Amino acid sequence: MININLLPKDKRKKAFPFYKIFLFATYFVVALTILVWGVNLALFKYSESKLNAVNDSLGAMSLWQQRYTLHNAQNADITKRANIAKDLSKKRVLWSSSLASLGNITPYGCWLTGVSQDSKDERKISLHGRAFKLDQVLAFVHNLQTDPLIASVTLVNSTSNKSGTVKIVDYEIMAVMKGGSPNAK
Repeated sequence: MININLLPKDKRKKAFPFYKIFLFATYFVVALTILVWGVNLALFKYSESKLNAVNDSLGAMSLWQQRYTLHNAQNADITKRANIAKDLSKKRVLWSSSLASLGNITPYGCWLTGVSQDSKDERKISLHGRAFKLDQVLAFVHNLQTDPLIASVTLVNSTSNKSGTVKIVDYEIMAVMKGGSPNAK
């Protein structure tokens, strides 16, 4: 059946256009979806560019990481060598101070003709010398025993010789030295 409205246009009853509201709502949802998608795409591209910048920075920093690792290895090697040198300096005899100390404690009338160090034990030194009297040699042994740089002293031998009209005592003293100072150069 066909409905025909014979009323003039201005007198006709107008119906509410629900289809326009649905059309408007659909356009609004589509526009809002496109806007959110655009914002998300912009944020994604921004994050991606930041990530690329960070990756480039990390790539550049790998050289610095390698240098840092190399420097740490070199520092460890230097520390190891310094510890070895410190240990060796504790064991060695500081001849500059030792000879000066020997000169200071040698009594008058007693002199050294030779100082030698044992090749197997660097602490043992042998002192060869001459004196006018055996008492001077014994005073020298006593002075060596009181010296803080020397651990032990032994009079190995002493022989009396006559050189012309003067009687001379040849002696050999074995001394065990204490180590050098840790800050020895």
